[in-house]
Amino acid sequence: MKNSFMKSVWSFFTSLKLTITILIIISLTSIVGTIIPQNEPPSVYLHFYKPATYRLMHFLDIDNMYHSWWFIALLALFTLNLICCSLNRFPAFWRMITQKERDLDEQLLKTLPLKKTHRLKSFDNQAWEKLISMVKKHLPVKTTALSPSGAYQLFAEQGKFSRFGFYITHFGIVFIIIGGILGNLGYQGYMQLVEGSTNDTMVLKGTTQEKKLDFSIRCDDFQVTFYEGGQRPKDFTSDLTIIDGGKEVKKKRIEVNDPLQYKGVWVYQSSYGTTSGEGALTLGVNNRTAGDQTRNYQAAVGERLSLEEAGYEAEVKRFVPDFSLGKNNQVVSRSQQLKNPAAQIALFKDGALLEEQWIFQNYPDFHGAGKGPYRFTLLNVSAKEYTGLQLTRDPGVWVVWLGCALLCLGCYIICFLSHQRLWIQVEPAKGDFTLTMAGASSKNMLSFSQTFEQIQKQLKQPDKTGSNP
Repeated sequence: MKNSFMKSVWSFFTSLKLTITILIIISLTSIVGTIIPQNEPPSVYLHFYKPATYRLMHFLDIDNMYHSWWFIALLALFTLNLICCSLNRFPAFWRMITQKERDLDEQLLKTLPLKKTHRLKSFDNQAWEKLISMVKKHLPVKTTALSPSGAYQLFAEQGKFSRFGFYITHFGIVFIIIGGILGNLGYQGYMQLVEGSTNDTMVLKGTTQEKKLDFSIRCDDFQVTFYEGGQRPKDFTSDLTIIDGGKEVKKKRIEVNDPLQYKGVWVYQSSYGTTSGEGALTLGVNNRTAGDQTRNYQAAVGERLSLEEAGYEAEVKRFVPDFSLGKNNQVVSRSQQLKNPAAQIALFKDGALLEEQWIFQNYPDFHGAGKGPYRFTLLNVSAKEYTGLQLTRDPGVWVVWLGCALLCLGCYIICFLSHQRLWIQVEPAKGDFTLTMAGASSKNMLSFSQTFEQIQKQLKQPDKTGSNP
């Protein structure tokens, strides 16, 4: 009963139907994963789908499909199926590889695709040695023998282990899948570093969740260069220092496609921009009714300022470095450069909101004649450049690279190497000798048949009077 159950389980995992079914399911789900954006904020999905539909998608992890438990389970099942199929065929394959080749006889001769015979008037040991030397120029000679009946026998072979290309390719695929599964144990996130600052916390991709690293990163310098005649970035670099245990352990200048690597974490140059930190904005405030001179205030985003007149307060609600109006007249920043700095100011009287207005550093008179008692101007923005870093840890990356190498090696062996075998037998027959030559190749028979014909012609040359039946 137990053996019958185990055979049924083994038969299930070695089934070709299982392989085809899994591949169809993976293909269909991959199409879905291509059509539906992955790892986007909920607002993106709610823009296209109803809330109930989005909740179902989120429950099934369709918005993060390639990291979902069920997609990983599909890959694991396919990997197990591939391994079981390979192991199931291995005993017969190994017997074929390790068995000793038979001597050429009538039964074997019928199974070989290439065969030729012709007669020799004479043949001796010296001619046999010459024949061996000639064959060695084309194929490695494995065995030679002289039977008690006086028959000479030769067997030549090359590429015997090229049959392993099938297994190497299979295990290359297995390693790639395993590496991909291991990659789900890693993470990917982003970090913004102002010049001179240090940080050890990043925000995970597609979430607002923070992750603390076991080391810190300091940005010593950031540089950006632009193409002539425009603001299109040509290159941007960051000088980073890794601090671990309070000590500087590594320094590197990174740029696009040239990351820093430390403790399995790859730090890539991802973006850049400008930021206004605490006290970075200088506001000019003028009381219209009193006709006072403009007073200067240092402010940060979110900070509420008490003006000199009792009960009046001002707050910087928002700051954008490059003001523009986007879809539905929503305020957006076209870039992270200080091209059109703007701040949104809210004015309060005894805690009640009186008005909100946008003020612009480059256009101080724009909206300057508001209805409120105060006129605000944006005098200065002491912004600092920041570098945007992408941090990735993928514990399976080297497993994937190993799998790629095995896959390339296996494909090369399958496509360009073949198992070639050649038998030659010379036996006495009615006062002269009969030479029989036969061969086979696991693939690329056209190339091997050309080699076979070359050997055949060279074998005829020593005996000009021999006939070829």
